[in-house]
This record gives sequence, structure tokens and C-alpha cells, in this order.
Amino acid sequence: MPEKSAKRLPGRPKQGDTDTTIYQTIISAASALFKEYGYESVSLQQIGNRCGVSKQAIYYHFASKPELFKVAMTTMLQNIRTVTAQLLDAADDLEQGLVRMAEARLANPHAEIETMMREAEPFLEAEQIRAIREAEQHIHELLADHFRLGMNQRLLREDDPMFLAETFSTLMLMGNRENASQKYESPLILGRKLVALFLQGTKAT
Repeated sequence: MPEKSAKRLPGRPKQGDTDTTIYQTIISAASALFKEYGYESVSLQQIGNRCGVSKQAIYYHFASKPELFKVAMTTMLQNIRTVTAQLLDAADDLEQGLVRMAEARLANPHAEIETMMREAEPFLEAEQIRAIREAEQHIHELLADHFRLGMNQRLLREDDPMFLAETFSTLMLMGNRENASQKYESPLILGRKLVALFLQGTKAT
């Protein structure tokens, strides 16, 4: 006689592709709200309303709001790293790759990690903070690898590649300024100006 399937817990979504879709939808909604309003102002009810699921469904996938914040942040940072790698690897040279990366980042302003982290850290566990910081560090390491290659090719002067990576990432925050889209004709034009400024200060002599 076939075994009976386990009884589904209250609020637990059905298994299968829909379950994965709900998980991803929650992360997407949470990321958007955290970036727009910060950590404290966003409730699980707001996230549920944004993506059309109940708080019970959110709690099925995520143990707490801090855990959802960690997953949302690390997912966002992993996506940034993936796109950054694709753009840099597909470019003919370092300058072209940086311009393409700058255009993509400036066209989609990203939240300032430090601002969100300062607000959220009192509510996060050490492991959650570490996971977010590691995901951010992976982006800087990727950039540093390309800057190190530029130094080996004598395109850039000898310097700390991680410092250059962090500096370039800071330049990308120009896209978050309220008048950035009005002051410059396009993200591409602003990206070219920033990359030219960056390379002018780092080129080999």
C-alpha cells in the first residue's frame, strides 16, 4: 500500500516550480523595497503585499526579516558580480570593459551598501553580516584581478589593485545623485567621463 504524503504545514506553498518562483519573487520584492526605503521602514507585510504572498509564505522560506535581508543583499551583489564579469570578459580591452560596466551600473543606480548596512547591522547576526560583506568583497576582488592584469600589461601604474577596485566602485555611486540623469545626456556619457578620469589617475607613466 503506498505511503501517504506528509501533511502540508499551514502557510506552506505547494512543492515544485511554483515554490521556487515564490522564493525568487520574495527576494526580488524585498530587494526593491530595501533599496528604496532602507531596512527598518520595510515590513514583511509590505514585502508580501508587493509580491502578492502572505507573511506565512515568507516565513516558510525565510526564518526572519534579517535573514531575508541577508539573502536579498547577497543575491543583489552576486548578480552585480555576474554582470560585471560578463562585461569585462567580453570587452576588447580594459577601458572598453570599464565603460560598459559603468554604463550598466549608472543606468541602474544601486543602493549604497554602507547606508543600508549601518541601519540593518543592529538587527543582524554576525554570520549574516559576514555573508553580505563577502558578497561585496567578491565584486572588488573581480575588479582587482582586472586591474592587476592592467598593471602586468603596463596599462596601469603599480598600485594596490584592491584600493583601485574600491575607488572605482565609489565612483559608480555618482549614478545615485538625484540630478545625475538630468546633468548628463546618458549613462554612457557619464560612464565615459568617469572611466577617463579614473584611468587618467592610474595610467602607467
